[in-house]
Amino acid sequence: MTQQPRSAAFEYNYDHFGLDHRTMDHLEGVSIGESAPDFTAARLDGTTVTLSQFRGKPVVLETGSVSCPMYVSRVEPMNALAFRYPDAEFLVLYVREAHPGQHINAHRTDVQKVAAARMVVDTEREGRTILVDDLQGTAHRLYGAMPNTVHVIDADGTVVFRAMWNDPPAVETALRKVLAGQDAGTVQSRFRPAGMATVLRVLRRAGWRAVWDFAIAFPRLARAHLPGRTRVVT
Repeated sequence: MTQQPRSAAFEYNYDHFGLDHRTMDHLEGVSIGESAPDFTAARLDGTTVTLSQFRGKPVVLETGSVSCPMYVSRVEPMNALAFRYPDAEFLVLYVREAHPGQHINAHRTDVQKVAAARMVVDTEREGRTILVDDLQGTAHRLYGAMPNTVHVIDADGTVVFRAMWNDPPAVETALRKVLAGQDAGTVQSRFRPAGMATVLRVLRRAGWRAVWDFAIAFPRLARAHLPGRTRVVT
């Protein structure tokens, strides 16, 4: 994985969480029915792989970071899904820190980003294959650049389901349909917020600045997501 230009990396890896970099009403990036964009990323052992290397079996691709409470709250149920569905490949694309703080900072080097990715294995018992994106977020941008999206890709490399926020029950329904040769594009996903205990644990681990930034943004986040509206993201 090569070092990205400093200016581009700084623009993508914000120092403090805010809402200017986010769209809360739709998910950008590849759509259902389109070919999943290929990308190159690094495993934790330093070897590089491409997404296309997993072609031939369904892929469940989730984005996340150790400072993202939504992702952390999904680790256990998603690992359970990976165990129950061995015919699918479950991947985590490690992206920018959702809530950087003084302890877990915005990424400035590849080494720092890989170290942060290792933390989810050591502290959250992540068992899926982790692919570390580059500093500029090349792959992340292709898939919408949100903190905790999920895309289900069929064996031919077509996106058949996606959600702005990972909803494990919806992912399981979509995956069952894919494995049965059925259409998964109509599966509905719901926003299921992380529990407050997980939110505080993850943000405090990142640093008190992460807690403060989240508290400032929370009213707008609540208005956008907490009503529990059912969404179909196409």
